[in-house]
Amino acid sequence: MKLKNTRMKWLLQKACLTLGVLTLCMPGVQAKHIKVFILTGQSNSLGTTANKTDTDPENLPASELDARIPFFWSNRSTTAADGPAAIIGDSGGKILTMRKQQGQGRNPSFWGPEVAFCRGLYENGGRDFLLIKASRGGGGNGYWLKGKQMYQHVLDTVQAAVAQLEKHGHTYEIVAMLYLQGESNSATEAKLAGERLGDLIDELKKDLPHARSMLTVVGGIAASGERRDLTRRLQKELADRRDDTTHFSTMDLQSHLYDRLHFDKKAKLEIGKRFYMHFVALQEKKGRRQGEAKR
Repeated sequence: MKLKNTRMKWLLQKACLTLGVLTLCMPGVQAKHIKVFILTGQSNSLGTTANKTDTDPENLPASELDARIPFFWSNRSTTAADGPAAIIGDSGGKILTMRKQQGQGRNPSFWGPEVAFCRGLYENGGRDFLLIKASRGGGGNGYWLKGKQMYQHVLDTVQAAVAQLEKHGHTYEIVAMLYLQGESNSATEAKLAGERLGDLIDELKKDLPHARSMLTVVGGIAASGERRDLTRRLQKELADRRDDTTHFSTMDLQSHLYDRLHFDKKAKLEIGKRFYMHFVALQEKKGRRQGEAKR
């Protein structure tokens, strides 16, 4: 009986936590100021699960935590080319809670660095934030050029998410973009990896609402090859030149590429932690610069 009551208590607690997130967009909820984070990129941003030994990021404590984290997503298929939308899955136009997303092909589901990033944010006192994920199954950086498929998809997904916030009286700011892309860059795309990433950041700052001060955290790719070496180098060089951007390496996680291209569970969780740590460091650096400017 005691075990049964404990289980019922846990289920009730989890339901209440989930309801606490969902009330963000329920009538009558107190208006808040929401910090918005965007995750975009290709398959390792999407987070493949074809490696069947570790398809699930959850355990009991994490599930309780994830039920407190607001999450909105719309992911595109790699088979969509640059044409009309071919959506793998989405959150139905609603702000839900952190969870695995709909799968495709050999992947029963998708989940990527958003899980550990948001857990880190919440565990360290972050509240009133929203993670918006708009990732793609594959493709080079040409898809993220302004006017192309993924650029427009990021705009559309973010605008749909913040419309839910505005509908219920919340204000918001787009605080940061988390970017993980480059494994599928062609030779031409690799040569332009830094330039195109810079253009993406600048154009999104102009086209997204309340994004003028958006920071960017670039997760490095780990797959081998000359094109990928060039992509890594140019993305890092861009980040080194910009005050609003930082880059971190994942080369130490190469042994966790279960098919020489896609990260396994351990690596995805580690990359999410690195996104969080490097975001915090970049934000602190920005704060120091602003403080110095006021002196």
